[in-house]
Amino acid sequence: MATEQMVSVPDTGTLFMARRSELRLVRRPIRQTRDAEGLPADTIPGEAVAFHDGVLRVPAAGSIRLEDGRDAKPTEILAWLERHPLKDDIQEGFWRVDPTAPAPSEEELERLQDLAMELNAEGLEAFIEQERKGWERAKLIKTAENSLAKVRERLEDSEERRTQALAQARAEGERAAAKHEGPARPGKG
Repeated sequence: MATEQMVSVPDTGTLFMARRSELRLVRRPIRQTRDAEGLPADTIPGEAVAFHDGVLRVPAAGSIRLEDGRDAKPTEILAWLERHPLKDDIQEGFWRVDPTAPAPSEEELERLQDLAMELNAEGLEAFIEQERKGWERAKLIKTAENSLAKVRERLEDSEERRTQALAQARAEGERAAAKHEGPARPGKG
């Protein structure tokens, strides 16, 4: 059973920034092969990535578009960027930017409140699990866990009351049945 997404999810890709808005990094240069006479025979394409407006996003899965429009594996490009000599050079190179968790949105808070008001323990558990797999915002998780504890307490109290009410109703029913039956009458049988 698929559950709806109740909290925002961080981008799983990697973000790099550069001071230069159009920084271009060459992984493999374009090469030309020559024939026996020394004339150009074939061109072997290179690999280069380009920052646009000082930003380069490397997706976690799928592919990344190279400067010439071809696709490459993001894992290979990310590994190359992580060990690039210009990485962490704020003046001439680029640096990695780790995302900052946003404040809980109004929709997320409303969803949490609705789950608590509906005494939806399963929904609160899913909410907490999604947040732990996502941004891991400590205050939001703590609030959801507190709500879950209160919901469970109310559900247990409600179940206890229900059990007591059923026991009381049975006892009253048995007393009423005993009253209507009365002592056994002679001659009837």
